[in-house]
Amino acid sequence: MAISLLFTGHMIDKPDRPDPRFPAALEEEVRDRIARAIAPYAPSRSGEPVRGFASAARGGDILFHERCRAFGIPTAIVLPFPPETFLGTSVRMMEDVDRDPWVRRFQTLWGATPRWMREVMDLPIADESYRLCNIRLVSWARQHGRTHLIAFWDGKSSGGPGGTADMVAHADAAGEPDIFSPQSLKAGH
Repeated sequence: MAISLLFTGHMIDKPDRPDPRFPAALEEEVRDRIARAIAPYAPSRSGEPVRGFASAARGGDILFHERCRAFGIPTAIVLPFPPETFLGTSVRMMEDVDRDPWVRRFQTLWGATPRWMREVMDLPIADESYRLCNIRLVSWARQHGRTHLIAFWDGKSSGGPGGTADMVAHADAAGEPDIFSPQSLKAGH
């Protein structure tokens, strides 16, 4: 049976975030932890058709796509807004877009994703749009196969629809989800 790896996770913090959640110093640990979560599903190990599903925000989403593709797992991307708008709301870290590494990484992923494996929902900029994007990701993952949720989540409410907490609550994936937190990575787990 086909397997869908459904990912949700926090965006890497901007330097001025008052309550750090995903500081840039944790990027390597998050990347490695995502790799450990997806390694058992690599095509050479699982023998099943596997596909990853996530949006493409800076931080967890982009790291998930990069790690999946390094293991030979194709990934699908769903965006709530056109890429140009999404870059401004969920990717860009620096004013100088040409020097922003997250923008370059997003553009590389988006450009390498076949059109049939990416979707732009063209919704208005609103919290509800992120929730609708999550619903679409869950639906698309379920259509492909048995869904396994991987989440990089601090365990806190996002304060609105569409965040990581919202996806964790509504994914209803098969089996035990693989959820890890910034706190667990800092503690060396």
